[in-house]
Amino acid sequence: MNEDSNKDKTTLSINRRDLLRMLPAAALIPPVVEMLNPGAVRASQEEGLPYGQDTTSGKAFASKKTIDFRGIITPYTIPINEAKGDHFFSNHLFSDKEYWSERLSLIAADGYNAVVWMGPSELFAFWPDGGGGQLLLRHKEFPEARELSVEKSEQIIAQMKWLFRRAKDLGMMNFLHTHVIWFTKAFAHAHGLDHPMPISPTVIYFHNDGYGPPGKAKDFTNCGVRNELTRSYTEAVFAEFPQVYEDLDGFFGDLGEALPGDKGRFFKEAIAPGLRRCGRKPTFIAMHWQTPMESYLENVVPKEFYDSTWLGYHSYNSEQITDAKPYPGVFDWAEKTGLPAVVDVYPANITLFPFNSPRFAYEMTREMRKVDNFQGFIYFEFSKLSALFREALAYYAKNEEDYSDERWLNILTKQFDDKDAAQHMLRAYDISARIIPEACALIYSGSDNLRREFRVPYDFFNGQYEFSSMTSPARGQSLVPVRRYAEFVAKNPKRYKDNNGGDPTRYPFSTSVIWGSEGGSVFDVIPPIHMKKIRVMGEESRREAEEALKTVKKDKDGAAEIYQFMKGYQLLSSYYEQKVAAATAALVYGHSHRLEDKQDAERLADAAVASYVEAASFMHEQLDPIVTRIYGRPITEAYSGPVISELIASEKKEREELPRIFGWT
Repeated sequence: MNEDSNKDKTTLSINRRDLLRMLPAAALIPPVVEMLNPGAVRASQEEGLPYGQDTTSGKAFASKKTIDFRGIITPYTIPINEAKGDHFFSNHLFSDKEYWSERLSLIAADGYNAVVWMGPSELFAFWPDGGGGQLLLRHKEFPEARELSVEKSEQIIAQMKWLFRRAKDLGMMNFLHTHVIWFTKAFAHAHGLDHPMPISPTVIYFHNDGYGPPGKAKDFTNCGVRNELTRSYTEAVFAEFPQVYEDLDGFFGDLGEALPGDKGRFFKEAIAPGLRRCGRKPTFIAMHWQTPMESYLENVVPKEFYDSTWLGYHSYNSEQITDAKPYPGVFDWAEKTGLPAVVDVYPANITLFPFNSPRFAYEMTREMRKVDNFQGFIYFEFSKLSALFREALAYYAKNEEDYSDERWLNILTKQFDDKDAAQHMLRAYDISARIIPEACALIYSGSDNLRREFRVPYDFFNGQYEFSSMTSPARGQSLVPVRRYAEFVAKNPKRYKDNNGGDPTRYPFSTSVIWGSEGGSVFDVIPPIHMKKIRVMGEESRREAEEALKTVKKDKDGAAEIYQFMKGYQLLSSYYEQKVAAATAALVYGHSHRLEDKQDAERLADAAVASYVEAASFMHEQLDPIVTRIYGRPITEAYSGPVISELIASEKKEREELPRIFGWT
């Protein structure tokens, strides 16, 4: 073992107490605690329960109830040309009734009671899936919007009706995911809306640039013009949907990402009037996304506008998962609007690797029950390797039951025909599901536009983004941002470097809170401790999967693939630690201008590149074939982002441009 490895092990040993302290209570699952501090029994913060017995029972919470609305986003492909694949899933067709019967039966058996259909329609479009045109309606009020033959239109409507009826037969409600403003291209041509227009209070930039990734969505411009004509068209569309589809129970409606002007007011002016005159009373889950609360309270909440409106909050941890706890905005909006609250769970930061911890799902449902007026959730399933999490989220929402490994061990024992293998694999799932959330809690972005799943750009640290000095809102300020940490280390390395004040063996030989997010009450989590924890979790995930392989008797190929993903997690977690260390050192030098700090930054930046090349090469060689088989595409950052070879090139280029990126010159 080389000197650096010994140094790392010594540092970890010294900081075991700190690592335990800094690990969020929700993540202190038994294997991690035992691994960091063998033989230790640490009391739960809630009930004094020892870890390894019943750490997440929820017994400290008197208010326990069934979560009534358990929705799941169910994507469908564009109905016109029957192209395979869609934004989330692949290898099915819109008209494939065998596929849909199997899929709907599965989610009903898992415990979901609402299907939220997301796909191309008059009220939903996104690159590359299509939409916004005539797809699901006849357009009786605006015949100039028609684009399909009567035969094709009726064929699509019949299939959509069949989907809704099949879901109903399985005991599930049907909701349609919607955006505004959209209009068909035929409608745009008929009314002179099919050309670029100056950005104004009535025209949003999406109309000119296209709705979707910059440069790739040029064909998605039939949106974003707000006038009396498009208001009337939107009203007519919302009126027609419940009339055509008797089994449609409601809408999960974004109030208008592609909408100029006051988004809340458009609900009152266009959406609510259509709902009122549809002849039924569908529930409208009004997604507040990018709508000021003042407008929402004034234009959406009052019952005189529409009296079957629920709050739709996007999203539980914004457009990612970092914590079992919801972000503070969930509590704030649920309390102040007073509406039945539905929050979507949107783990867009874990798209291809397993996200498969039933314990994590349980912890989330426990936290959900603490929210005022909480009606339920809508789960976006990004990773196809998340069946246990998906089932557990609905199971623990539906049932007033404390967490136990037993149900999930039975499933895995059946899969692998060995209980010991099942136990190890469940632990691997439990631990690995925390790795990317924990990394994203520190390397923060609330948007799914900026990804750091398979590579972490330095731009997350250099102040380019408004949120560069933020960490997960669920943790208050106790997780110290990298930029703040580096600033104080540069000022006084003896006091602040690798120090949260909790080590009595370090000068001045007394524990003392030095970062002060809550005065003297909380020992804050500093980036080096946080990232060591993540690296150790990666190592443990791989070890558990490796142990499972020793006794697997059935589905050995499946177990071997899970091991490869866990090795991928281990290599990525090591890279995350190296990259954060390099960014921290670069920031320190930017403040201190000390030669030794520059040398430290350059050394760590070289180590980060080496770590990334190792991780990325493994992912390309071992995981790309698996991912391509499962998802129909190789590993990329985001759906259409760079492939691994391009990610490696970007990592190396960053190293060359380190002085520019961090403003050293």
